[in-house]
Amino acid sequence: MKKLILFAIVSFGIFSCTNKSDELYKQGIAFLNANDYEKAITKFDSSILLNDKNIDAYFNRGNAKFDAGDYEGTLADYNKVVSLSSDKDLEPIVYFNRGDAFRMLENYDEALKDYTKAIELRADYDSAYVYRGLTYLAMGDLVNSKADFEKSLPMNDKNASTYFGLGEVYYEQKTYDKAVEYYTKAIALKPTSESYYIDRGDAYYYGENFEKAIADYSKAVEMDPKNPRVYVLRGDALDDGGKSTEALADYDTAIGLDPEYASAYYNRGITRKKVGNKAGACEDFKKAVDLGSELAVKYAEGCK
Repeated sequence: MKKLILFAIVSFGIFSCTNKSDELYKQGIAFLNANDYEKAITKFDSSILLNDKNIDAYFNRGNAKFDAGDYEGTLADYNKVVSLSSDKDLEPIVYFNRGDAFRMLENYDEALKDYTKAIELRADYDSAYVYRGLTYLAMGDLVNSKADFEKSLPMNDKNASTYFGLGEVYYEQKTYDKAVEYYTKAIALKPTSESYYIDRGDAYYYGENFEKAIADYSKAVEMDPKNPRVYVLRGDALDDGGKSTEALADYDTAIGLDPEYASAYYNRGITRKKVGNKAGACEDFKKAVDLGSELAVKYAEGCK
């Protein structure tokens, strides 16, 4: 799961640069603030060409590259910031942001080191605890993950990510009622997050509260009606809740949005089989197998 935070635009203020380099840097910041990452990177490139010691430009170019999805490029820029700076001048956000780039590249060991370094530099860095907790979670270390989320909570009880992280831990522990409790707190603080509703829907689903799962998936559909995965999730909840006809409609919608979505065919096949449409079910199972679904193999073999 991608858990993106907004990077701060900071100035280290420890370099001198030409007026032209400074002007290009400021233009880069303006484009970064406008979420035009390509133009921001171009301006930072030009600023750095005129002054290759421009630490601010490297840092904020790294931020722009992160938001553009270039995590390798992000690391290169943050590494340059570290190499050009003395330890006493480095802000904890540099390690925090670099840790996030490592996490996105699934280099969890290095991410842990950077989040820990950020915490060493700033003991009350609640977001560093949260994202270190998410890294532990991705590594399957629920004990350290939960400990970091719990350390973060007293530092900032308005950080939705902390509650969401605890929800994730309880979900992985299959303690679905507790997961729902924390997801609900996260949603109260950040009601615009589609993923929060999806994950709470999952907790309701596995807790066999299908009506509430359907409600949460429906909220996610409202927020992003072009996401085929949510239709499949809602279709599963509808089917298990005794609403097979509505479930089939959701699977149809998912396939309409993504004709190569193997899980949509597989799940529609299960429901078609349940309602007695054997020919349609076999057609779906075979299509799912063609698209790489291992789950559908045994069902497709039964169609021969």
